[in-house]
Amino acid sequence: MKKNMFVLVVVLFITSIFSTSIYAAGEAQRANIYVNNEKLDFNALIAYSGVAMVPFREIFEQYDMKVSWDNTSKTVTASSQDGSTVIKLSQDNKTAYVNGKSYSLSQTPFLGENILYVNLRFISESIGAKVNYDKPALSIHITLPKTAKE
Repeated sequence: MKKNMFVLVVVLFITSIFSTSIYAAGEAQRANIYVNNEKLDFNALIAYSGVAMVPFREIFEQYDMKVSWDNTSKTVTASSQDGSTVIKLSQDNKTAYVNGKSYSLSQTPFLGENILYVNLRFISESIGAKVNYDKPALSIHITLPKTAKE
């Protein structure tokens, strides 16, 4: 009995460390996002790792990409309108795919408030955008390439 209780306490402790080290809604910093100098209606959450994370659907739709969600595998797939760029990300998976090529993420996509959050810089740079983070102003400025939504 004591052994089972010990294991349960250890599991709960480890779970609480991982869930709060990535994201805590009440304590996370929020940054304004500007795309081609236009302020977006949603903010980025700055994870404790320092990475700006955004709701997947909002950012992909902002970039005029088609979005699909597989609830079984917790995977989001986004495709440019012409199909030239396909991005795949999965919840809590450090590997992302752009056009079938794998990339290691500095921050895994995570679920917060029943929304999957993804790495803003990775998504933006995958479509050829330039990203500038103004840390003191808590603002992120993204310049889209001419081929992306303007």
